[in-house]
Amino acid sequence: MRTTGTGTTRPAGGDTRNDIRNDPGNDSENGDGDGGAEAAWDLAAGPSAPAQARALTRRSLRRWCVTGPDDVDDVVLIVDELVANAVVHGAGPVRLALRLEAAPAGVRLTGEVGDADPRAPGVPAGPPPVLDWAEAGRGLLLVASLATEFGTRPAPPGKTVWFTRDLDPIDAPALTPRHPAR
Repeated sequence: MRTTGTGTTRPAGGDTRNDIRNDPGNDSENGDGDGGAEAAWDLAAGPSAPAQARALTRRSLRRWCVTGPDDVDDVVLIVDELVANAVVHGAGPVRLALRLEAAPAGVRLTGEVGDADPRAPGVPAGPPPVLDWAEAGRGLLLVASLATEFGTRPAPPGKTVWFTRDLDPIDAPALTPRHPAR
C-alpha cells in the first residue's frame, strides 16, 4: 500500500447522500457527456453500512453498464472490505464515492472510502506462513490483490482510502476520454 497526495479526490459538493452525478440512468444530470459517471453517499457507521455499500455499488455498476461478473464481484468485495474497515477501525460517518471514467487502457473505476479517523491503515502483510483460520486481518490483503492500485491519503479531519480497478474491456461500457492523449 502507498500513501499519496496525488490520488483521487472526493467529488465536490455539499450533502452527497444518495447523490448520483453523470449517471447514465439520470439524463438530467449527465454532465459533459463524456460517458463517465460518479456517485457518492454518506453512510452511518454501523453494522449495516457494508451491506448498504454493497447494494449501492451493485446498483451503480448496473446503471453504468459494467457487466463483467469478475469486475462487479471484485469491486463489490473491495468496497465491502474498505467500508467494514472504516466502521470497525475508523470514526464518524463513512463516505463512499465511485467514479467511472475512460483511461488510456480502457475504462477505470475509482472508489474512495473515507472516515473521520486520521490514522492510516497498516500495510497489508503477505499471506501467513502456515494455514491460519482467523476471520480478521485479511481485508487489505484482498484489496491489494483485487485492485489495480490502492492507497490512502489525509482528508481532514480523517483519511480516504482509495482504489482503482481497470475494467475488462470486453464487459466495460464504451467511454470517451476527457483529455485524449496527443
